[in-house]
Amino acid sequence: MDLQTQSSAPPPPRANFLSLPFELRNEIYRHLLSTRRTRIDLGLGRARYNLQTAILATNQRINAEASKVLQENRFINITTPWTTFKQDVLVQGKFPIIAERKDKFPCMGFHLLVILDFMGDANKTVFYNYLTCLDDLPHLCKLLFYTSCEGPNFSSLLHVTLALKDPHARAKTVVPKALQESFMMPFAILKGLHGLTIKGARNKEVEKALRKAMSVPNPTAAEYLESAAALKDAGNAAFKAGDYARSIRIYIQAYEAMHFIVDGQRFAIMLDGYFASNPLIGGCFDGQRGDLVRHHLGSQLNWNIQQAHLKLEEWPQAYLWGERAISDLEYANVQQSILDGTPNLVTEAEQAKAYWRMAVACKALDRTQVWARSLMKASMFAPQDRAIRRELDALEKRLETGELAMEDFDA
Repeated sequence: MDLQTQSSAPPPPRANFLSLPFELRNEIYRHLLSTRRTRIDLGLGRARYNLQTAILATNQRINAEASKVLQENRFINITTPWTTFKQDVLVQGKFPIIAERKDKFPCMGFHLLVILDFMGDANKTVFYNYLTCLDDLPHLCKLLFYTSCEGPNFSSLLHVTLALKDPHARAKTVVPKALQESFMMPFAILKGLHGLTIKGARNKEVEKALRKAMSVPNPTAAEYLESAAALKDAGNAAFKAGDYARSIRIYIQAYEAMHFIVDGQRFAIMLDGYFASNPLIGGCFDGQRGDLVRHHLGSQLNWNIQQAHLKLEEWPQAYLWGERAISDLEYANVQQSILDGTPNLVTEAEQAKAYWRMAVACKALDRTQVWARSLMKASMFAPQDRAIRRELDALEKRLETGELAMEDFDA
């Protein structure tokens, strides 16, 4: 072919989105408009959404197709005169919202309207609107629960209104029972509200179940701690049976029973005020200080999880939990000595265990300095332990030969 013929050849046809198979277009819509596909998890309940609603304005056909995908989401509209709601719950609680202000999401029909209203609040002229989705609703209710526990008058002033609807039905149709339960039952954790109003076409059985669950008091601090202790024992049983992975999962559940949030390398402690220094009432911890019992249980879970990772030869995870355990121990020792001289419930034998397990993890990871420091600390708390003594002898030989220098291990 000569150059003249080649230059006169027609250009290849331009790709046309609508010429793609419908199944492929639908998959693209989901990547742009599904809350589950566009949710970016940041850990500890934190997340952000990246819904691309601009595609709806492309043309009528794309709008019609894409809108059906958008309608698969389960949106919730939160409206409240609570001026600091965003700071108190959304920012501090790391709660993800999809959009703010109703004018930003007119095309997103919602299944549930949640009104958080405060009795006696004179400033009800301005209402703030936030859009979230069903997957995040339990987290929102948990944050409201934490706020109610920290503020004794919060629940007695809060009136919650739940309005259910099918935003895509022409008539007022009843939302399916299972979906109603998903929307309503997370609110069962809120107790002692000023009031609860439920509106919309609904199954009255779900409303009855919610009101009954809300009338049952949440566990006391003593009951939370007893539940955590029972889970710890169950984790110990799994560990003794050699099911180390399962033991870790149960230990994490024990943490969650005390309102610790564990998400991989991220760790958060919630509801400190609920476990204040007042003596616990009832159960196996009767008369003890809740904050000290909680700390002790947390320490035990720390090194139990670390030991399970050691058994699995998951050295980085064992090191992480060792760091967490030792930091927790050393901080608690200093704080209790400064504040009131209260002795740490963690025994010397338990502290030796934490440092020894850290030394084992560090040796496997070839982190020589931390290995040596942990080993010397372990020997301070358990000078007669044979395993620690053998490792300490090996350390001393390396120091004698000059392979290691003592100044490298000063605290």
